[in-house]
Amino acid sequence: MPRAARLLPAAALLLLLVAPTWSQEPGRPRSLPAAVVKVVSGDTIHVFVNGDVDRVRYIGVAAPDAGDGTPDSGDPAGREALQFNRGLTNAKNVRLELDVQERDPEGRLLAYVWLGDVMANAEVIGHGFGQVTTGGPNVRHQELLLRRQDQARIAKLGIWKILAAPAPAPKSAPATKGAAKGAPAASPPGASPKVAQARPGVAPKTGWSCPLTHPIKGDFTTYSSERCIYYVPGGGAYAESRTERCYATEDEARQDGCRRSRR
Repeated sequence: MPRAARLLPAAALLLLLVAPTWSQEPGRPRSLPAAVVKVVSGDTIHVFVNGDVDRVRYIGVAAPDAGDGTPDSGDPAGREALQFNRGLTNAKNVRLELDVQERDPEGRLLAYVWLGDVMANAEVIGHGFGQVTTGGPNVRHQELLLRRQDQARIAKLGIWKILAAPAPAPKSAPATKGAAKGAPAASPPGASPKVAQARPGVAPKTGWSCPLTHPIKGDFTTYSSERCIYYVPGGGAYAESRTERCYATEDEARQDGCRRSRR
């Protein structure tokens, strides 16, 4: 037997000894073991993974703004989402399941975060502490998230309880002293009578978030001849869109001269 042939088994054995001990089975999603070291919001955590601390954004979840930790910062619903996520994942060992797109434009790792058989993404949605974001390549568990969102909406949990509450009726202006009861207020001399109408919508809480009662974002920086473009929760571009005006309904947005985003 040639000498090269006798050496082949020894070389193959050496290769097995130095090769990585992990492997990914064909067709199985990629996953990483990690430990949660900090909970930032209802949809973002910091984890220790691969020997370093990395930021992780929950795939398919948009939770209200939790603020910066100072009193009265952020949305009250965002602070509740933070507390829920903290109780669910803080200081826990988790498994990060990756999808097609691994990171967002801010460099955060995108993942489905599992605690055993429980997915944190679905728990945040199912308890009404966030909304499902659709669109993009990461859709492996989108049907599950949408199903949990429907359950939370029907049960009026979390943000859905606030969104389902009827808007308070506008208060009538006090009658002018000495005017007859039920008589219309007199117009200034020479002025034609008209009904004053307030501009639709409200101002945003921050440049990125709207109050839960007016969740639709209106962006007036359109770089076109259009007055503005509005984004509805769940749309593919909703989470990363800035806002200059917030609306309760799409009709309000259209009344303010906006058109719906095509993304």
